[in-house]
Amino acid sequence: MERERAVVSEMLEGRTALVTGIGPGMGRDISLALAREGADVALVARSDKVLPAVADEVEALGRRAVRILGDISDPADCGRIAAEAGEAFGGRLDILVNSAFHGGRHETFEGADLAKWRRPMEVNYFGTLQVTQAALPLLKAAAAASGDARIVMVNTMSVHLIEERAGSYAGSKAALGAVTKTLARELGGYGIRVNAVHPGYIWGDSVRIYFEWQAEERGDGATWQDVYDERAAETCLGYLPHSSEIAGAVVFFASPLARCVTGTALPVNAGHWLPPSA
Repeated sequence: MERERAVVSEMLEGRTALVTGIGPGMGRDISLALAREGADVALVARSDKVLPAVADEVEALGRRAVRILGDISDPADCGRIAAEAGEAFGGRLDILVNSAFHGGRHETFEGADLAKWRRPMEVNYFGTLQVTQAALPLLKAAAAASGDARIVMVNTMSVHLIEERAGSYAGSKAALGAVTKTLARELGGYGIRVNAVHPGYIWGDSVRIYFEWQAEERGDGATWQDVYDERAAETCLGYLPHSSEIAGAVVFFASPLARCVTGTALPVNAGHWLPPSA
């Protein structure tokens, strides 16, 4: 059993990763999961609010943490992010995880100011593509050296399970979902794999606050726990996964275990939405 744990902890030994969207939830947990498996991690965030703390956690695991401030919706920042990561990691990057996102506007289409729907597109679609394009030379260098580089997109169940008032967010992520498969087709010749994880509700403080708001809107003494129980009952496993669990699926795609897997959209939602049978 001790030997099995040692093998797992070396799965990404010697690899380098860049994770965008570092915050207290998904970005943090993905970074720590990669570090636990042996990867050094470049951490990208728009502010240094949580960046130092996450970097300390990565380094406490014995891995290197590179802090990079930048906004992926800014093309110049994307170029600088890639340059700083390349300088830190010797001109190559094994793993890119696109976790940065904009939650869009919670409103119906009919009365929406569509100019304000552009922001989630700028971040979730164009921003993700900009930072990916900027990092491509580093990924190609890693693939040429090892035969395998990996891009993992953090997408959403919202592109499959359509809800009212989520159009600005779901539309931007649906566009990303389509182009993810295009990138898998185009970049496979370089040895670069491109996959996506599609979480549903990700349990944590932000979702609890959202459920509290829903309970308040409902009235009649409803609580956030009532809303949670209803949403959890819609899943096959009866609960809403935490971001640390979603991170495990990202590690799978980033690891040699998924070496022959590309162009895949993996639901990671406790069975909240099930893909059609093949």
